[in-house]
Amino acid sequence: MAKQLFPVFETDAWHSTAKKEFKGIFTSKTSAVNAIVKNHNIDDHEFFESIHELIPLTKRQREAEIRRRLRKDFEDSMQTQGYSVNYEIEVWNLNEWD
Repeated sequence: MAKQLFPVFETDAWHSTAKKEFKGIFTSKTSAVNAIVKNHNIDDHEFFESIHELIPLTKRQREAEIRRRLRKDFEDSMQTQGYSVNYEIEVWNLNEWD
């Protein structure tokens, strides 16, 4: 049975290969997403369309909303889009030879 690894890369707004930086490797998509959500380098203001969305939220509420939006980005895709910093998750299939 093939095993899978999930390497994570940080890229720029255009997903440029010249700006692709390795961030870590994980044994599941879930653990990769959790690491991105916890350690992302996306400016918090990029998650909100206007300052009016930010004002009524406490710091804890803003952080929870950012985590929710990042997780939603990865529901149907293996990357984020639309931020100045983006993340890609690749899938590497490893074959065991015994």
